[in-house]
Amino acid sequence: MSCNFTCSSIGEERILRFRCGSCKAGASIEQSEACMHGVISALIEEPGVDAIILADLYEREYRGANIAALEELARTYDECRQWPFRYLTDDGCKSCEAERKKQLEQIVAELPSSPAKALADLTHAMDDAKSWAKYGAKKCMDCRGQFIERSLKPMLQTLKQVKLARGKGHGRDCYGKTLRPLVKPHFSTSRILVDAPTEAKLVDAYSLGDSEVRLYRLRNKLQHLYFLIPPEYKLRPEQVTLLNRARELLLERGMEKLDLSDAKHSRESFERLSSRLMTQLVIEGKSEHTKDEIEPLAKCLTKFSVGFGVLETLLSDERVQDIYIDAPIGRSPVHIYHGEHEECLTNIYLSAEDIESIISRFRAISGRPFSEADPVLDLNLPEFGARVATIGPPLSPEGLALAIRRHKLTPWTLPQFVHNRFLTPEAAGLLSLLVDSQASILIAGSRGAGKTSLLGALMLEILQKYRIISIEDTAELPITQLRALGFKVQSLRVQSAVGRSETEMRAEDALRAALRLGESVLVIGEVRGPETKTLYEAMRVGAAGNSVMGTIHGATTRDVFDRVVYDLNIPPTSFKATDAIVVSAPIRPSGSTNRTRRVVQITEIGKDWKDDPINEGGFIDMMRYDAIKDKLEQTPYLAKSQLIANIAKKWGTKPVEIIKNLELRTKIHKTLAETAVDTKNQKLLEAEFVARSNSMLHELLEEELGRKRTVDYGKIFEDWRRWLEEETKGEGRRSLREILQSRE
Repeated sequence: MSCNFTCSSIGEERILRFRCGSCKAGASIEQSEACMHGVISALIEEPGVDAIILADLYEREYRGANIAALEELARTYDECRQWPFRYLTDDGCKSCEAERKKQLEQIVAELPSSPAKALADLTHAMDDAKSWAKYGAKKCMDCRGQFIERSLKPMLQTLKQVKLARGKGHGRDCYGKTLRPLVKPHFSTSRILVDAPTEAKLVDAYSLGDSEVRLYRLRNKLQHLYFLIPPEYKLRPEQVTLLNRARELLLERGMEKLDLSDAKHSRESFERLSSRLMTQLVIEGKSEHTKDEIEPLAKCLTKFSVGFGVLETLLSDERVQDIYIDAPIGRSPVHIYHGEHEECLTNIYLSAEDIESIISRFRAISGRPFSEADPVLDLNLPEFGARVATIGPPLSPEGLALAIRRHKLTPWTLPQFVHNRFLTPEAAGLLSLLVDSQASILIAGSRGAGKTSLLGALMLEILQKYRIISIEDTAELPITQLRALGFKVQSLRVQSAVGRSETEMRAEDALRAALRLGESVLVIGEVRGPETKTLYEAMRVGAAGNSVMGTIHGATTRDVFDRVVYDLNIPPTSFKATDAIVVSAPIRPSGSTNRTRRVVQITEIGKDWKDDPINEGGFIDMMRYDAIKDKLEQTPYLAKSQLIANIAKKWGTKPVEIIKNLELRTKIHKTLAETAVDTKNQKLLEAEFVARSNSMLHELLEEELGRKRTVDYGKIFEDWRRWLEEETKGEGRRSLREILQSRE
């Protein structure tokens, strides 16, 4: 058969493209005999291509090993059309020539469309010829022997080497195990591998709205495959046709030129117009589409026109924590970090065209430059609760690359961390106490250790009457959610440490401005530059007002000291303004490939050393991680902690009372985590409920202190637990007075 195709060069690649829109044979080499035959015939004319594209409503793209298998078949077919026919009979007798020629012609004719069947038929012909080789006159036996040795046998040996001919399976399923194209709808340029791996174990599966997600354990690889089938790959042909028609009309109207700096508004406008336009097309064309189909189709068109394409589907999966797209784009699949299965490959291959379009949207949303002069771009996607880091040439010589970190849509809380074993109830109680006592805290760890998540959880422990000022270059802290819960937060956005914009204020200048805004809790997204000197000056003289909290890179307390003193040039004596350092880290239990996050160290910074806190005992661990027990354990020092003594002095009480306060907070965090499990109510661990719980605790403490000088922490816990029981029973919120009256 003759197919409508073109062969063109795009950059250094030669692309063989088939226009299959009017073909009734179907646009799938592995599923259609006619399609395979047409492609093999074209490869004989145009060898050495880098990709084969079959374009219909869906495009199927074959590359790499797929091309190698198809070209191998094309070469074999071209060869078998000639050489096997040379030795049909000997020169003296032609009586069997016509029959043998017909037999071989039938086999060769099958080869470009059904190579497995051709091999089976050739094997049968060989066996049949051998069975007759010993019969008849000597001249006939010699002739058959020559046909076998010089025609059938070489052809059979050749076909046995052809990968597509060796396929096993029923019908054409055998070709689908070798040929695994990337598939995409016509309106998208990125491609998805739609055939599940044959030699892999299914370990998990779940739905993601209208999408399907399957997790496979890859054979001979210590990682998983995240196999995604988004809804646009399950559309009916008539739905794809409607989408394509609507997209063409929207492009004619110039809708691709929407103001993308206001991402939410542009998406809403495009989606409304798409819906109206498709409705109009359906009514005018009197098609069978229903009203219920229009909204999902409009969302789909919006996603691939002014949105982020298939990336949006990945971002909708709460279990996907990180998304990585490496240069050169399209050569390797997108890979992710999954909350339950860790590092995973995916079946998604983004195109350079799609990435360029996405980067344009990132540039518009952030308002920051991105070019060879500024090859780094950081921004947030609030709609998806994600942070994006993008790099380009010359920093990335092979082209664009990006990493997307997806944040939890609601703030992390200390009880959630207890539930997930990131920290213990005792550690949660201690951290809650330190925040309440307005201590200065640095949270250290490597990238991905959970520093920012923990910092956000500690912000929930701040009394709502206090004002908070946050300073970040890229917004990661849950500012909007905290405000919705009643916290007073003023956020400051500063110049990025890597992608600098002249329109943004430097971090040190922003910090000086923050110190003029009045007494507030200072929360620094990351301590890492010249602003550190200003920060420690403010902490030493008390100009920072309440507590100061922030994150910093460092694997141990000593690393933090070295970074602050030697890298950031802060005098060692100024470092004493830090009260405590909390270190979190990814742990690989017993050296396994699985990782889990843990708080591994809570260290008090003593005040009596002069030069080196290590040699002079200035770093005192209040809690230390035991790897064998997989537990953060309290050290004997906690009971005689200088920091605890200072809190007692500040609060006008005794250290033993502070320890009781700590024990109360520990019991509350432990009880919340246990009750959430017992009642199967995870809302008890969410920020809204934890904020209410903290408010109730402080109301009970204030009421108790108003009655007498000493606090009965046992009674406070019982009152709090009574409140919790009533909340979990759904009896509605009760006031503090009602709770105290019920006690009496």
